[in-house]
Amino acid sequence: MVIKGIMDGCQQSDYALLGGETTEMPGFYAEGEYDLSGFVVGIVKKESVIDGKNILAGDVLIGLPSSGVHSNGFLLFLAHSGLSLKDQLLGNSVTLGEALMAPTVIYVKQQGKCEGYHITGGGLTDNIPRVFPKGRGAVIYKEDSWEVPTVFKWIQEVTRISLVLLAGVSN
Repeated sequence: MVIKGIMDGCQQSDYALLGGETTEMPGFYAEGEYDLSGFVVGIVKKESVIDGKNILAGDVLIGLPSSGVHSNGFLLFLAHSGLSLKDQLLGNSVTLGEALMAPTVIYVKQQGKCEGYHITGGGLTDNIPRVFPKGRGAVIYKEDSWEVPTVFKWIQEVTRISLVLLAGVSN
């Protein structure tokens, strides 16, 4: 099932699976348990790099909805919640385990002009400064301006983390 998921991701993105590496850690994981991580390495022409330098005041920022948590950090949330992976998630037909393990959406084939983007950790408050030119900022609207996925509502309840949505670029 793991290899099928990797191959499905490669097909969705038109990438090739060129190799891999395994590490064995005897005695670290319980019988039948394992850990898996992966990454993509790519090449882009220097003149095609999207680095945010062309972002201007008045540009529109778009926040794409997440298809899930996509992180191993949720285990800490789970430990504090008192729930198990088999529990139903806030009245949905999906279990907490299914919600936490939802596959990542692959956005490589999205269309449209993009002057800057940032995806990795830190959320909006850390990612905005990483991609914007010096002196630029963003107007941020609170979570009531979007539909928050159920799994994030659960995490918000457990951790009391505030959720925000990006709206536009300002000086």
